[in-house]
Amino acid sequence: MVLQHGHEVQSKVPGTQEVNIEKPGRYYLWNDFRTVYAGKSYDQSEHIPGGMQIEIRDADGNLLPFTSDISMSSIAEGSAKNVIGYVEVKKPGRMKIDVSGGSDERVFSLGPTNSARIFLLLLGGFGFGIWGIIKLVRSNKQDKTIHGNLRDSRLHSL
Repeated sequence: MVLQHGHEVQSKVPGTQEVNIEKPGRYYLWNDFRTVYAGKSYDQSEHIPGGMQIEIRDADGNLLPFTSDISMSSIAEGSAKNVIGYVEVKKPGRMKIDVSGGSDERVFSLGPTNSARIFLLLLGGFGFGIWGIIKLVRSNKQDKTIHGNLRDSRLHSL
């Protein structure tokens, strides 16, 4: 069984699943260690078990090089996942994901990178930080002006 969640396709592993890839690009394989899949909840270790083997084949049956990458994780709405690695898809079409090894059922998902979204989130966070610093500096200047004016008014009243 394969479930679509946004632009990502979830499947239960170990096992073999076929997914339809519509556009070329980098596709990440995620370990959905805390999720609900087909009505069943999963709360596994965030680390995949030793000995698990992952093969991803393109529409022509060619084995795609799988690049290990553990640089990203995601926590949202009670679900949590971390990236295992990625493949570069040059030719869209039906792909086959085969995961073997490991003794427990897990949920993996495959989806495209969303570099633009990640960039905008980082840019927004950076912009918000700059805005906060500016507000803090202006606030301090106003406090000094108010205190300076109070001191000056006291001197004039003497």
